[in-house]
This record gives sequence, C-alpha cells and structure tokens, in this order.
Amino acid sequence: MPQLLDAIEANDGDVRELSFLEEDLSLLSVGHVEFEDCTFEACSFSETQAARASFERCTFWGCDFSNARLPTSFWRDCVLRESRLVGCDLHHSYLVRDVFRDCVCSYANLAEGKLEQVTFHGCDLHEASLSQLRLKRLELDGCDLTRAELFRTRLQGVDLSGCTIAGIRVSDTFAELRGAKIGIEQAPELMGLLGVRIV
Repeated sequence: MPQLLDAIEANDGDVRELSFLEEDLSLLSVGHVEFEDCTFEACSFSETQAARASFERCTFWGCDFSNARLPTSFWRDCVLRESRLVGCDLHHSYLVRDVFRDCVCSYANLAEGKLEQVTFHGCDLHEASLSQLRLKRLELDGCDLTRAELFRTRLQGVDLSGCTIAGIRVSDTFAELRGAKIGIEQAPELMGLLGVRIV
C-alpha cells in the first residue's frame, strides 16, 4: 500500500506534517481528506477523486493532478511548482494565498470558485475554465490565457499585460475586462474581440 494512502487511512483522512516522494494515488477515490504542513514531490493524483479535500500550508513539487476531481476543495497558503493540473476539476473551490509557479493548468476547471491573493506565475492556463470567479487580488504573471473562458469573472484591477490573451472568451458586453490592465501590444487582440479591424 502506498505510504500516502496508508497515512490517509491511519489518520482518518487527517494528515499532518509528513513528506511524500513519488507516491501514486492515480484513479483512486479517497473521500474527504485534510492535509496540513505536508510536502509532496513527484506524486501523482491523476484522476484521483476526493470530496471537499483540504490543503493548508502544503508544498507540491513536480506533482500530477491531471484530470483529478477535486470540486469544492479548500487550498490555503499552498505552493505548487512545476506541476500538472491538465483538466483538473476544481470548480466551486476556495483558494487563499496560494502560489502556482510554472504549472500546466490547461483545460483546468476553476469555475465558480473564490480566489483571494492567488498568484499564477509562468503558468499555462490555455482553455482553462475561469468563469464566474470571485476574485480578490489575483496576480497573473507571464501566463498563457489563450482561449480561456472568463465569462462573468470581473477582472477589474487584474494586470494582464504580461500574459497571452489571444482568443479569451468573454460575454458580448465585455464587462469582464472593464478595469483590467493590458499592454499596448495586446490592444489588437482586444480589438479583434470587438470586431474592429486595424488598417
């Protein structure tokens, strides 16, 4: 039995102050789990399912959450580096003071979540579902938002100037973009959304 799964079962889903290396929980359903002050390196949660999972002060390095089902999960003061969240389902989740650095989050579903003081640095978010998010101090630095869904997510005050925003999907009124910050070189992309041609 993997050490991680053993720790979950031995502690009734409440795991604290442990480190895990190259553990594999792929394709497993683990129910409700809570992790605090844990470190995960090169662990796989691919297609893992968990109900209302909670992660506090955890660090993930080179981990794989591809197609994991973690809706309504809670993440606070976590750091994820060089990890894969391709197709990861995090809808209705609550993220607070988390940092995603150099992560692949394409096709991830964060819809209807709440993000407070969350940073995405150098992340691939293309075609991610970022609809109906409630945001407070979101930071996007050097991220790829190509064709990301942003319906009814207010980006007021969010700096998009260092990001790729080609083909982002917003509502017909473009209300999502009001008050967002963009670079001059990004203007043609937004003009294209408006149906305006620069000649």
